[in-house]
Amino acid sequence: MKNKIFYTLTFALIFIFSSATAQDITLTLTDVQQFKIDGDSNVRSWDADITEAEGTLIFTEVEEFSLGSLSSDSFQSMNISIPVSGIESSSGGLTRNMQKYLKGDEHPVITFNLSEITAVELDENKATITANGVINAAGVDHNVTMNVNAVVNENGSVTFSGSQDLLMTNFNIDPPTAVMGTIRARDEIVILYSVTFYR
Repeated sequence: MKNKIFYTLTFALIFIFSSATAQDITLTLTDVQQFKIDGDSNVRSWDADITEAEGTLIFTEVEEFSLGSLSSDSFQSMNISIPVSGIESSSGGLTRNMQKYLKGDEHPVITFNLSEITAVELDENKATITANGVINAAGVDHNVTMNVNAVVNENGSVTFSGSQDLLMTNFNIDPPTAVMGTIRARDEIVILYSVTFYR
């Protein structure tokens, strides 16, 4: 009987201790330092700012949240939502065309959902993360592999930065033309980002 009580108490203490030291941590996309689209055409380059974005990042079973705690297994989920209406350029015509080609009326939100983290390499004060995910734009899913820089800040927030090459045709979008076809947008675009998630 004493042994049974002892083992029960021991199990309970281990459970309580584990629960106290390992926990899920949820962070929210709160600060955008840079989020933009860079493109090119046969005439000149162009760009547009992503002015609105929401996102949630969940780490699982983290004992002490720090750069060293980032691993392939610690990422439970990440999702980011971007309203098409929040994509703006310095040209009103370009802004309207982008929202038109992205089918903003039918598919008003662009999303990214993390599928898996395949590698995390730590280097002094930052981590380089290789991630697979799915971008949905204009109603079309496209699988991407991303190389992302991550920094855990002193206040416990996490900043992710990097760039991602994409093609308009990845989303069944034909590169736009203008002036009887004499101006032609390139298929290639680059997403530049530096965003911070806070607890």
